[in-house]
Amino acid sequence: MKPYRVVLLIEEEREVGRGLLRGIAQYSRNFGPWMFYREEPFYEKLSDAERLQRIKKWRPDGIIMREQGALDKSLLKLGVPVIYSGHRNGPAAGVPNILGDDREISQLAARYLLDKGFRHFGFCGFDDMWWSVDRGRFFAEALSLKGFQVSLYVPPLQDAPHSRDGEPELIAHWIKTLPKPCAVFACTDDRCRQVATACRLAGRRVPEEVALLGVDNDELTCEFAFPPLSSILLDTEKSGYDAAETLHRIMRGKKTGRPVISIPVSRVITRKSTDMIAVEDPVVVTALNYIREHYRKGVSVAEISRNAGVSRRVLEIRFRKAINRSVYEEVLLIRMNHACLLLLESSLSVAQISEALNYEEVKYFSRAFKQAIGVSPLAYRKQFSIRP
Repeated sequence: MKPYRVVLLIEEEREVGRGLLRGIAQYSRNFGPWMFYREEPFYEKLSDAERLQRIKKWRPDGIIMREQGALDKSLLKLGVPVIYSGHRNGPAAGVPNILGDDREISQLAARYLLDKGFRHFGFCGFDDMWWSVDRGRFFAEALSLKGFQVSLYVPPLQDAPHSRDGEPELIAHWIKTLPKPCAVFACTDDRCRQVATACRLAGRRVPEEVALLGVDNDELTCEFAFPPLSSILLDTEKSGYDAAETLHRIMRGKKTGRPVISIPVSRVITRKSTDMIAVEDPVVVTALNYIREHYRKGVSVAEISRNAGVSRRVLEIRFRKAINRSVYEEVLLIRMNHACLLLLESSLSVAQISEALNYEEVKYFSRAFKQAIGVSPLAYRKQFSIRP
């Protein structure tokens, strides 16, 4: 059969776009091949009219696109199947939309920061982006259920609403109003990097006084920030694959059964910007530091309490009061979080990971992993790994 001709209007500058493209390419390798129309390099500037004319002349069978501004209406009226990912104006009517689960993203952020021991919180987003407003609202709702309030950064009104010049200074003024220590959730990694700059302007240390968490896990954005930024990893590669599968069905004249293509929420990638526990009890701090230094070998609660200089019972009481977890639960959580990292970012077998964490047998490691994470190590790797 003649290969399908598919237009891809998806940016490569950020991880969301790159992940979508990787997933689409994987689907094409499995069920294609497809022919793809891609935009010309950045140094060739085209008007919207020229872009539209080139696409029409190419005679596509389908389109997968991120929001293109004024060009959207014309593309949606071309009479070919479209999969759409809106950014500023929201979902497009009458076509399948790629959408992030902003509630799940925000609830994960709240759980993660609460587990770090924080009791003061802020949110920094964009008030002219519908998904950012939703993330701030859902973050505040999740923390309200736990008895905490969230300070929302409110950007100033501007004559040019999309100009962010000078905003780090304004964010810095807001940062100074937050109690210490505080955790700030930002709607994206780019916004998080702005908050990191604002913290320096405000004289606040990250993460000791302000911990920062973003979304998208754009590695270049996160690693070039100071300090490197923790971020929520989204499985955009899977949503790209699902988008291609949905488009394929439509191009073959079949029903989609999928009006929304969701972007799965994976986990938090911890870097320096949240690498701390906000705890005031010095005994618990001592215990936590000892756990972080020795968790790979599987320290016992008795050993931790001896190092902290208190009885096991006293440590358990103070531990539960400080971070609402038992000492054993904290050790298990840290060990299994490290196992998650190895499952996703290495080619080590489950047996090798079990050995690295000093388990006598693989079955004991697998049982502990399922207790903490909810699925087996192999199921976790299959669900979340993007390694070939």
